[in-house]
Amino acid sequence: MNKPSPIQFCKSADGTAIAFTVTGTGSPLLWVTLQYTDNDLMAPGPASQHWMEALAMRHTVIRFDMRGCGLSERNPSRMSLDAWVEDMEAVVHASGLTQFALMAVCTGSYAAIEYAARHSARLTRLVVYGGSVRGRLKRDLNAAQRDDALSALQVYESGLDGRSEFAASFRRIFTVQFLPGASSEQLEAIGNIVGQRMNGSIAARSVREFYGLDLGARAPLIQTPTLVLHARQDLLYPLAEGQKLAALIAGSRFVPVESNNNTPLAEEEAWPVVRDMVLEFLGDGRTSTAPAQTARLTVRQRDVLRRVAQGQTDKQIARALSLSPRTVEMHVGAALKALGSQTRAQAAHRATQQGLL
Repeated sequence: MNKPSPIQFCKSADGTAIAFTVTGTGSPLLWVTLQYTDNDLMAPGPASQHWMEALAMRHTVIRFDMRGCGLSERNPSRMSLDAWVEDMEAVVHASGLTQFALMAVCTGSYAAIEYAARHSARLTRLVVYGGSVRGRLKRDLNAAQRDDALSALQVYESGLDGRSEFAASFRRIFTVQFLPGASSEQLEAIGNIVGQRMNGSIAARSVREFYGLDLGARAPLIQTPTLVLHARQDLLYPLAEGQKLAALIAGSRFVPVESNNNTPLAEEEAWPVVRDMVLEFLGDGRTSTAPAQTARLTVRQRDVLRRVAQGQTDKQIARALSLSPRTVEMHVGAALKALGSQTRAQAAHRATQQGLL
């Protein structure tokens, strides 16, 4: 990351120009963040640079500017989930990717979930950090929270357009929601980069689209080994949203992170832990050699197997998980079949070896 990578361009399905870069060496990893980050293609800012440096040491990282953002076409005719997925498909094709890992952060999770639902066979691994399966207006909000969400649209538009004397303050409000733990200097740097990458009109259009998305029926179609990480004190994307996403993807792993930032900053204690966990999960990028069924263990099956590995009886597990012993037995049986095991001990051992517990 010491020098900028060459900028390349491709055309999305509707002809929209999409800019992308290829950095690093190793197995391919497509990074998706959509618009609202400082992940500038030529010079990533304080919230992105440490991610790029860590990932590019082991992977060939493909980054791109979604439509309406950065060096891609700034005033596209369409801003929709289908359009964003088409942008991803265009970059994948232009980069010559056949199988690759996919990592999505924040609002990038929406397009990544839909892409993975359509193209699971192409993905070796899926990582989602600080994302959500449903937009803000599709969550369980009270009247005040709904009003706040709609008011935020005006802040985004005015702040990023710089059309009033309060624009700089509005940009700060916009940025601090994602990174409340950032320093004043970091917030200013990130806000300046985001302000240069898009205008207020595009921000408002895309946020309106995000708000109305619900991918609850799409996430269960994903058949890719998946790691979901989420900050415990995330303001915009509550922890429950990450848990909901992980519960919908069979066999996924969910990890809460001790942070109040949407993604960890380099100075946080959580960062090296998160970095190492993501790199270990991504591995060398090869398709898993574990039986395909292991990716289909449900969250409940993993909960039960975890307690089996601890030596608990069906009655003890049932009491701890508020289930009937018969239901516990059914979950154990399904897990045995999924893992190709003959005994409970063997199933627990295999699940542990494969990182499912």
